[in-house]
Amino acid sequence: MAVVSITGAEFTVTVASTAYTDQVTSGTITTTPTVTRTKTLGGVAFNQTDLNSTVNLSFLYDDNSGLYDALQTSITAGTSIALAIVGDTGTWTGAAVWIDSCETTFEAAGVATCTVSFTGPLSFS
Repeated sequence: MAVVSITGAEFTVTVASTAYTDQVTSGTITTTPTVTRTKTLGGVAFNQTDLNSTVNLSFLYDDNSGLYDALQTSITAGTSIALAIVGDTGTWTGAAVWIDSCETTFEAAGVATCTVSFTGPLSFS
């Protein structure tokens, strides 16, 4: 079977309906099913009871004019935010994901960067 490789630069990241692809430097999507194990008379039964998704994005800090501001607005208001990550052949979408954390890192000789962590229901298609 042939393998298709996709470069990271082919992904488009959209937060709250605005594309921030040129500013995102890396990302990770993790989908974790919750599986319960139940002992039965016939052995063991496994059942998926939940599906948890997390997204971590690293991006260039843009002060109060773009992605960082949109994230801080959502955090301050205590509201969820829409997220879409589109690859060459697959799309992850979440209409209402929550921000777990948003971190800014700055060095005297470097470029300021941020990392944000989202959690919430994502669908893959």
